Amino acid sequence: MCRDFRRIRESLSKLFSKIKLRKMKKLIFVFAIVAFSTFSAKAQDDAKSVNLSIGANIGIPTSSPSVYSLAWGVDLQAGFPVASTTQITASAGYENFTVKSKYGGGTNGFIPLLGGVKFNFGEKAYGHAQLGYGISTASGGGGAFAYAPSIGYYFSPKFDGSVKYLAFSKNSVTLGTIGVRLAYNF
Repeated sequence: MCRDFRRIRESLSKLFSKIKLRKMKKLIFVFAIVAFSTFSAKAQDDAKSVNLSIGANIGIPTSSPSVYSLAWGVDLQAGFPVASTTQITASAGYENFTVKSKYGGGTNGFIPLLGGVKFNFGEKAYGHAQLGYGISTASGGGGAFAYAPSIGYYFSPKFDGSVKYLAFSKNSVTLGTIGVRLAYNF
């Protein structure tokens, strides 16, 4: 009877993981549609502009013990101006952590869904604070609280870079990375 219970529990766990993945794919798809439709709206009405950017990042994991050798990822971010120097932001992406070979190699991935506030300090520099949820791409991996403070600089109206700390915390365990994000702004 105990074996039957385990098999049923494992089957249900796999089923719920598949359902969560499907819902996540739908959520990312909806986010992409909203982001691209706001980009279209920007072209039609600059007075109510939405700032859209796509970014790539690379960093050094900060977990202890040091199980990971590299972190990299991509994201899509939308900024909604609420004042001349302030934006409310929403972003979604993918963050990959490479496991060191002495720990078996492989990767662990997260889909961070973040919301935040971006403050411009003058014409070029900015500060950005985000909070949200990170969904593990591992089977049965669940999710974790996510946060990402950063400071950045606009190289031009189309390009910016930032130094960013991205972390996922669950049950008093934090997996983080200190990295650099380079972005193209539409």
